[in-house]
Amino acid sequence: MNVKMLIMGVILLVISLSSGTVENITYTLNLFTRVLRIVQDRYVEEVSPSRLVREAIEGMLQSLDPHSSFLDEDDFKELQVKTEGKFGGLGIQISIRDGWLTIIAPIEGTPAYRTGLRPGDVITEIEGESTRGITTSDAVKKLRGEPGTEVTIMIAREGMEEAEYTIERAIIEMKNVPYYGILSNDIGYIRLANFSKGASEEISDAISALQILGKRSLILDLRGNAGGLLTEAIRVSDNFIDKNRMIVSTRGKIAGANREYIAERELAYGRYPLVVLVNMASASASEIVAGAVQDWSRGLVIGDTTFGKGSVQTVVPMGRKEALRLTTARHYTPSGRCIDRSDTLRFLLRNPTVGMKFTTLEEPFRTLCGGGGIVPDISIEPERTPPLIGRIWRKGGFLSFAAYYTRQFPNLERGWTFDEQIYDEFKTFLIVNKEMEIKESEWDEAIPFVEKHLRGAIAEALWGKEGRYEESVLIFDPLIIEAKRLLLETDTLDELFAEIGY
Repeated sequence: MNVKMLIMGVILLVISLSSGTVENITYTLNLFTRVLRIVQDRYVEEVSPSRLVREAIEGMLQSLDPHSSFLDEDDFKELQVKTEGKFGGLGIQISIRDGWLTIIAPIEGTPAYRTGLRPGDVITEIEGESTRGITTSDAVKKLRGEPGTEVTIMIAREGMEEAEYTIERAIIEMKNVPYYGILSNDIGYIRLANFSKGASEEISDAISALQILGKRSLILDLRGNAGGLLTEAIRVSDNFIDKNRMIVSTRGKIAGANREYIAERELAYGRYPLVVLVNMASASASEIVAGAVQDWSRGLVIGDTTFGKGSVQTVVPMGRKEALRLTTARHYTPSGRCIDRSDTLRFLLRNPTVGMKFTTLEEPFRTLCGGGGIVPDISIEPERTPPLIGRIWRKGGFLSFAAYYTRQFPNLERGWTFDEQIYDEFKTFLIVNKEMEIKESEWDEAIPFVEKHLRGAIAEALWGKEGRYEESVLIFDPLIIEAKRLLLETDTLDELFAEIGY
């Protein structure tokens, strides 16, 4: 892109984004051109005018919100790869919070997931360089790379000292539905991990399969699901929301940004009891589904307040192979709550429904709060994992021991007894093979979590993801336990709401 085209791009952006008078726009553009010329003529070193203008565009967009950016040819390809659901990298979904690069969620089964990275972790450095003020597109470029190569990042996590992780990149395939099955008493469970292409078909197929197996109620797990395609969010929601009712709306400055998305299908299996699980890593499309379920009293939402990524980005071609990704609208739930919770410490964007009260649109009527994200009907704080568990993950202790243990017991049967011998053998393995120093007090604190993580690693080594879910996740997860408790005693949606006093 030459300098003239870049300057023209700046002019078009300023004109389209400015709310000032024509005179103010003209003055600003003249000022920009004068500064560019003076820098080019007088700066102590040679500088590229193209680079200066490009960085001016990027700086302008960075000042708006974390999601607006200028896309060069490589960036545009990355965007297409992400929505197709397969790419090379670590397997994390990222955003900017308070000016820092923050992990929304690790993707199941990826290097980041196996290393023990968690939602809310702050990546403070990539290859020794601070991420303060970095854009998400620049971070993606640094984190992705050829499979088999390594990248070193520094992680800051509440309650622990900063720690360095060196992670090997791999091909990342984003599975939409990694697991579904029937729990006790005909309770169905579906883990929806992503909203990439095909998510709605996978959900519909899973619901139908569970119905054949005798499902009478359902747990839909959206935790760690950072979103994806809006079209998939609408189609997934259509499985749960009654026909002709709004699923979500978008509102922006221009008329084309204002749309309402309506459920188009009759509910295939009626209004069965439904529980949706969310956490702080549930974002975007996940929040659309959870918000619609909550507003229409279609089910209960349980967990932690969601991330609050409720904005629409439009990709505008800028000539040749570049494009502008610009936030042009926000998502609103059917009751009118704005989902977006912007980084107000750095950006000027504000949630327009902060402090407002809303009411569900169908009985039982409940009061809901605006202000960003989806606040659950039942709030359950996330587990506080002991620091030793994080150190074991960082060292690869669970996965290494699982490989070692399953070589000794390749014919281990489902539901095996987790006895003291395994605990002792695992502890010795960590000290000898991973050269870990473990204090007795640390070990005692970690014991309640060891079986959950180690049993899951062993089960996955033997039986894949299905084994990990059925031998660990579905047994030990506190939100699933609470959802099962609520659904065990209910046959109807009304009874489910009655369980929590409505």
